[in-house]
Formats: sequence, C-alpha cells, structure tokens
Amino acid sequence: MKGWRIVFGMLAMGVALATTAPSARAGVMETIESLFGVHSDWPDWMHFKRAYLSEDGRVVDHSESDLRTVSEGQAYALFFALAANDKDSFDRILTWTQNNLAAGDLRKNLPAWIWGRSDKGWAVIDSNSASDADLWMVFTLDQAGRLWCKPEYTATAKAMGMNLLNRETQVVTGLGLSLLPGEKGFSNSSGDVRLNPSYAPAFILGHLAQSQAEEPRWAELYLSNQRLLMQMASHGSFADWVTLKNGQLGPAEDGRGDYDAIRVYLWLGMDGGSNPMEKSLIQQIKPFTHEIAKRGAVPLWTNPWQGKVSEDNGPAGFQVAAAPLMIKLGDKALARQLESKGLTSDSSKAWLDYGYYNSVLTLFARGNLQQRYSVSSQHGMQPGTWKGGHCG
Repeated sequence: MKGWRIVFGMLAMGVALATTAPSARAGVMETIESLFGVHSDWPDWMHFKRAYLSEDGRVVDHSESDLRTVSEGQAYALFFALAANDKDSFDRILTWTQNNLAAGDLRKNLPAWIWGRSDKGWAVIDSNSASDADLWMVFTLDQAGRLWCKPEYTATAKAMGMNLLNRETQVVTGLGLSLLPGEKGFSNSSGDVRLNPSYAPAFILGHLAQSQAEEPRWAELYLSNQRLLMQMASHGSFADWVTLKNGQLGPAEDGRGDYDAIRVYLWLGMDGGSNPMEKSLIQQIKPFTHEIAKRGAVPLWTNPWQGKVSEDNGPAGFQVAAAPLMIKLGDKALARQLESKGLTSDSSKAWLDYGYYNSVLTLFARGNLQQRYSVSSQHGMQPGTWKGGHCG
C-alpha cells in the first residue's frame, strides 16, 4: 500500500484444428464444451472461442496467411477466460502460451511475439517480446491467483513481472522509468525511444503498484505512463506511436492514431474511476469525443500533430470500443448507438468475417458495458457474474 500512496501523493485446438474449416471447427468446439462441461453465460466469449480458439489453446488470426498467433491475443483470451470463470479454457491458453511462446517457462522467459506457419513449419516467427501482452498476462495471472485461490498463478505473475521490469523498461528523459514496447528495437544509444501509448492501461499499472508494492518500479511505470498520456492528450487525441528525443514528444511514422490508439480510449472508458488523472485526460481529448458526437461514429483515424481527422469511420470494433467512454461522458444514447454497431450473430463465420481485432475490442467493451467484469487500480479485476477469492 505504501507504494500506491506515493503514487497518489505524487499525482494529487491445436495446429490441426486451426487449419480446419471454420464450420467444422465450430462443431468440434461445441463437442469439447459438452464433454468437459464448459459453460459460460457470456455469449460473446463463447462465440469468440468457437471462431478463434483452437482445441489446444491458441488464438488463431485467420486474416493472416500464416494463421498466426500473437502474444497479445493469448493475453487477452486469458483475461476473457478469467472474467467468464472459464478455468478449462484459461488453463489451455496458459499451457499453450508457456509451451510455444515461452520455451516452456513463463517464469524465466518472456513470450515471443508471433508464432505461426512459415517455410520451416509451425514455430516462432518473431522471438521479440511485446510488452502490452506481457503486462496483460502479469495482471491476469495476478488476478487469477487471487480470484481462484491459485498461488502458482500469483508466483508466475510475480516472476514474469520481474522479467518485464528488468527487460522491457528504460529511464526516458522527461518521463522517468517507462515501458518499452518490447525487449529489442525501441531505443538507441542516444536514449531516444519509440513508445506506444496504448500498451499500458493505467488500471493495470496502478493495481500492480498496490499488489506488488514491494517493487517500487511499478509505481514509477504508472507515473511515467500518466505523464506520457497527459502529454499526448494535450494534442486533442492519441497517436499509435510516438518518439521521445531529448525529452521532447514527437510523431512516429505517419503520426496517426487508429488501430492502436483506439485502445487508449477503451482503457479510459473501462477504468472504474480510480485514475486521478481521468478528468484531465477526458478534458484534453474533447476534440476527439466531440467529433464522435458530431458524426455519431468513431473516425478511422486522427492525426494529433496536424489536427486532421479521417472522413471515413472506423470499423465496427472501433465503434463498440468507444461506448464505455461515452457512458463516462454521460451520453448513454450515443453509447447505445455505438455499441449497436457491433456484431451480435452467433455464427462462427460471422465472427471470423468480423475479424480478430474487432472481436477482442468488442469483448472488452461489451463485457464491461454488460458488467461481466470491472477493472480499477484499487480492486483489480472484479467479475460481475460470479464470486471468487474466498480462499480457505
């Protein structure tokens, strides 16, 4: 608790199944669910599993020719399984992740970013880490240990967290100790870095600063992330990627915010009111939220550095992802309008056509709106339809 007080003070199915036709995979998944007695009252999670989760526990991105699995997808699926109290799926996802992305040991090795099919067969394609996935895994394992009374999950979370802190962080001029997007390739010898504002939800870093208060670096990461978000928000919206050179924030690549940046608004909307900077952040991004209100839809992209906004609207997942933030702004009608743009079909083909990324954005946002879970710095993840944590 001491570390958290300081923060507030300073702030005031396997490879075979993966390649099977979607309709056949759906039938297999339904059979597996029946055999193992796996049931969930969260329809979106069940649809997602049938469309994307292999029998042995990997999330397959069918939009890519290599049928890849990314560590981000594994981390998100772990979180959804925990929220749904789906222990069987959780264990299958965790086991596959550890065996295939972390060389058999998540306590020693950070997960590889991409696994899929190449000319060498099925294997790791890119061994670099992805810190957003790693952070979500640390948080979810930490919460699974608490809610399911599994000390082995808690131990893995702490060990993995130490690896993240040791290998995916760097002191950045103007920010302090910061989360790099991965272990390699995001900083140079001059201290310049490339960062992604969507990689670190404030509620995750805030909660880890409490639950692992013996490690002050979590509080330092929380503070630096808040500084980054505040600096970026002063431009009216968020970019996917930014650079910091000699402490000066600037654009990376084309300067736009779209497929990554949408998550910043999603995390902000999901946060259960525990972020002391929330009001300031929301105030600064009014140009973006006003644009949504004006057109009744989320634009495909913004360019914070140039003050430009796409004339096109973003995909359905973008629309659903912004709904929790609209609830926070008090516009329930607009939130309902945005949420209604999401997929409601129970067809596996429809979910596959909807796409992996649209699907995960929808599960995060709609799960939060339906109160299937809540998240905050103080309380971590709280399930909405079941109770846990009563350990004997």
